[in-house]
Amino acid sequence: MAGRGPAPKDNAVRRNAVDLSHLEGDEDVPDRTKKLFKRDGYSVATQRWWDTWADSEQSEAFKATDWMRLQMLAPLVEAYFRRPGHNALAEIRQNESLLGATVTDRMRLRMNKTDTKKGDTTPDKLPENVADMDLYRQLGGA
Repeated sequence: MAGRGPAPKDNAVRRNAVDLSHLEGDEDVPDRTKKLFKRDGYSVATQRWWDTWADSEQSEAFKATDWMRLQMLAPLVEAYFRRPGHNALAEIRQNESLLGATVTDRMRLRMNKTDTKKGDTTPDKLPENVADMDLYRQLGGA
């Protein structure tokens, strides 16, 4: 069966922290960048496509280059809505995939909405098969 890499083990436990720093909105993107350029020249379908992206959760992490990618896609989306074709759809799908359009794309990009405070990587509870080293030391361990 096709997929990305080998299947995970049944008892797999991720011990390394996932770095999500690339998702932090550390850059102030001008509001004009988040608006569809020459919006009135596009069909309602393309405007709805833009609004869907602009209101999505993943757009909160977009940098200026991501917004420019959407700006570049808008004419292609408009052309697709006027005359649907598999080549245009494939290009749109590929570009949207890089921006995290589907659940699978967001999983691959490790995009998730985290409620943890910045810098807090300590889990609330340890997995069952992991020893608590502090408790081990308190009980006289190394």
